[in-house]
Amino acid sequence: YVDVYTWEDLQRQFIQAVEKEKVLVTFLFGIISMVAIVLVGCIFYMIVEKKTKDIGILKALGASGRGVGGLFIAYAGVVGIFGSILGLAIGAVFVWNINDIQDFLARLNPQLRVWSPEVYSFDRIPEVVKTADAIGVAVIAVLSSILGSLLPAWIAARVWPVKALRYE
Repeated sequence: YVDVYTWEDLQRQFIQAVEKEKVLVTFLFGIISMVAIVLVGCIFYMIVEKKTKDIGILKALGASGRGVGGLFIAYAGVVGIFGSILGLAIGAVFVWNINDIQDFLARLNPQLRVWSPEVYSFDRIPEVVKTADAIGVAVIAVLSSILGSLLPAWIAARVWPVKALRYE
């Protein structure tokens, strides 16, 4: 009688631990993303509050509510695109140099070594940036930026030109 085991069978505990870490990290990034959406909404709300007179002038000159709201949504999209490009560039450079960063931190203080070869099956942190994952994160970031701007854009679209210009 012979038992045959696959690599997955032999490393089941390790794989389960990595899967749990992956779920936890995804959950934490979800919370961070929700905070970012709220922050974008707050920032755009403040922009609407400060630009009420300008919005009133645009609407008095014939801009539609949909057009004014679209301006804020487009602005959020542009901010999201530039933020995603910047974030992807910084993130990729960080990942490509992660082992050097860890080695530097370990030289400063050995307790700062976060990747232990005794725990993991390989001695170096993987330095791979998956293009599909990076693009997915960038798309989600742009959509989150746009999502955060929807309520302020709706508020801007509902501004009455007479009231906006009267109190400014």
